[in-house]
Amino acid sequence: MKTGKGINVLHLARWYPNRYDPMFGLFVKRHIEAVSPFASVTVVYAQKSEGKNGEKFSLEVIKEKNIVEIIVYYTVNNRSLPTVKFFRYLQAVKRGVDTALDINGNKFDLIHVHILTRLGVVALFLKYLWGKPYVITEHWSRYQPVTGYYKGLFRKILTKIVVRKASAVTTVTRNLATAMKNRGLKNRYYSVLPNVIAPVFFKNVVKPVGDITRFIHVSCFEDRSKNISGILRVVKMLSQRRNDFRFSLIGVGADFEKMKDYARRLEIPQGNIEFTGLLEGDNLVRKMAEGDMLVVFSNYENMPVVINESFALGIPVVATRVGGIPEIVDDNKGVLIEPGNEKQLFNVLNDFIDKKYSFDSKRIKDFAVNEFSYEAVGKQISGLYNKILKP
Repeated sequence: MKTGKGINVLHLARWYPNRYDPMFGLFVKRHIEAVSPFASVTVVYAQKSEGKNGEKFSLEVIKEKNIVEIIVYYTVNNRSLPTVKFFRYLQAVKRGVDTALDINGNKFDLIHVHILTRLGVVALFLKYLWGKPYVITEHWSRYQPVTGYYKGLFRKILTKIVVRKASAVTTVTRNLATAMKNRGLKNRYYSVLPNVIAPVFFKNVVKPVGDITRFIHVSCFEDRSKNISGILRVVKMLSQRRNDFRFSLIGVGADFEKMKDYARRLEIPQGNIEFTGLLEGDNLVRKMAEGDMLVVFSNYENMPVVINESFALGIPVVATRVGGIPEIVDDNKGVLIEPGNEKQLFNVLNDFIDKKYSFDSKRIKDFAVNEFSYEAVGKQISGLYNKILKP
């Protein structure tokens, strides 16, 4: 068996950045980028097309950073039956895999599935067709009972089979692994694979000097899970007591305009709040670096990568005690509160402004380097591959 850089790995991604959304599944891409110095990497991703040119399939091949990305765009009638839509998706994936084989010149040594269930079925089929093992990395919080997303008898049966037949399953938190096991998803080897932080977050960024405390929130603006409306109510309460703070909400999403309108209806003073919209790369880093504390007030989560990014900048976090968050947020790096407890969040923010909390920025940053850097995570993934392929 080949090991190290000689390994050829086919990554099947359910979520991945694409022409319609450069942020979608970015954490998947970062895992793939992290392992690319240690293995030959090819990615296949199928994305429903928003185009109206009549083409059933169109294909893009992108080569960057030692990675070959094959993105297959496919069209489907929204009125079609779910089985028809699923079949079209599988056709798109097959085209991507066929293209990957043409580019690679031979079959792959290993298949890495990112997010279940449908691609797990594909990997299981390829396992028997090629005689090659597959591993699973799961990010989705749907296995948590609070989400209500893990439904359907057929899906559950398939997921159990796919997980059992995998050579290993990695999750971004222990909490997610436990949730999967509680659903009867058994595998002999579960391990935690943390989200990766882009190198740009490890640059030295000069924090602006000022006489106000700056809070930041970064998310996809989906209120059901992120509870942005609860954050806004707390900001309103805080603004009624004091004026020496500014709260920046970064990102876009389904509820972005709704939350902006809610902030206006709450009559939060403009000097205390801002909605930046989508920020990426250096612009995101510079804006986050202005913050003194990150605020995560989610009703449920798996592990928001923004917490890791905040730590990379040496910024502490106040976050709800949900999902895998308590696994990395402790008294040295932030404050944990109960989900939905607006009074508790208000007290933490108010006390933080009054400097009743103290955190060592360098210690927080060092933790992030050791746990979430490309090198650290890449070596962990490479080690898993070598273990599986070891003769």
